[in-house]
Amino acid sequence: MRYFVVSFYIALKCFFDNTFKKINSISKFFREKLTPRSMNLRILFAILHLQRFLKLTGKNKNKCADVAGENIRCLLGPDRKINFVWLTQRREALDYAATFGRDEKIMAQLDDCAAQLNKIVKPLHDMGSPVVLAPMHMVSDILSGIVAGKAYPGNGTVIVSANAEAYQSEDRRRGGVNLTYCSIHGNNEGIAENIMSACLSAAKHDTNIIIFPDIVPEYTYKTGATFSSRINCTMFGRKASLHSGVFRLAKVISAKVVFFYLYYEDGIKIHIHPPMDKKEAFTSMPGLIESAIREHPQDWLLWHLHSLYFINH
Repeated sequence: MRYFVVSFYIALKCFFDNTFKKINSISKFFREKLTPRSMNLRILFAILHLQRFLKLTGKNKNKCADVAGENIRCLLGPDRKINFVWLTQRREALDYAATFGRDEKIMAQLDDCAAQLNKIVKPLHDMGSPVVLAPMHMVSDILSGIVAGKAYPGNGTVIVSANAEAYQSEDRRRGGVNLTYCSIHGNNEGIAENIMSACLSAAKHDTNIIIFPDIVPEYTYKTGATFSSRINCTMFGRKASLHSGVFRLAKVISAKVVFFYLYYEDGIKIHIHPPMDKKEAFTSMPGLIESAIREHPQDWLLWHLHSLYFINH
């Protein structure tokens, strides 16, 4: 009897899993293939809210939301509630609107953010200083790349911790940006050659180096990097570790570092910190990241990562 009960449960579970996979595939097809380019973003948001209400967002997002909820509780307290599933849905919608959808309002907001960033970046180049742009994982890493890529000289090389080519060249073209990606995954010779090439271009003011300072250490460990690639600091009242790539690259090309992040309040807005040299960046980065997360936790995209900055060896 027990055998039949277990068999029936497994068969029923497989049936529902396959059903939800098919529903999600159909939903994705309609969203990516049949959604008109001129669709109002509010309509797209309404569709995503309905999808979440019907619990059609998929198991993976729900599992990530569980981890995110616990991380938020630990760092910000039990009273702070953030819907991580909606955060990821909104990011996907905004990415769509800025690339395939070509939403005029979103494009105008990104252009405004880029214009504000350019007021700081271009004078640095005019004074002969290369620039390292350090956006955070807020609202959307793709939109942050679009904004950074629009700043003078109109080119950007993004140092990424994984294969970011999922953001295809066609999408980058639609976003109106000229970005190249340099991954720290792969063989050491290839990594060194790519990064050196990017640094030489930045030193000649042909491009800006773009690197996300709030990347978590677990990505560094996946690359096989040693402890020299991270720094020890204090964040949220705890011992923490951050990736050191920002000021290591700034040191190589004697660049100024410009930290910034996007946030969403009735549209996409930008917060830009004053330019810093490598020493100022070294001492200021932990506090800048923590303050951004505390002020706009509903926009930070990395809540779902288990260890965050607090890996315990």
